[in-house]
Amino acid sequence: MLTKSEKQIMDLLWSVDRPLSCTEIVELSGDKTWKDSYVHSLIKSLLKKDVVKIEGFELISRSYARKFAPKVTKEEFYLREYLEENEENSMPALFAAFAKTKADEKTMNEIEDMIRDWKKGKGIK
Repeated sequence: MLTKSEKQIMDLLWSVDRPLSCTEIVELSGDKTWKDSYVHSLIKSLLKKDVVKIEGFELISRSYARKFAPKVTKEEFYLREYLEENEENSMPALFAAFAKTKADEKTMNEIEDMIRDWKKGKGIK
């Protein structure tokens, strides 16, 4: 389970197409008044929760800053959270709820193609 601030950092990391340093996270956080030290604490927690990974280093001035990226996609994260919190619920029930509320023909066709590929041993793309 993530805190509100951790979720905001994850949303930022998911929304950009590159790894970010803590300084960049602060800069891109818009109206947040986060300090570098607070972002460092949040990143440390996200690393411990295994949702963020270190994705290299960048030379800034005369020192190196670590760059961070999501370890899982947003969809994988929320599915994992759902399943951890609702062990008694099954994927078919979750899918049925999705199909009733959000599915359209294009989405259902894409899901059918994924299932067909999975059954043929091609895996999910």
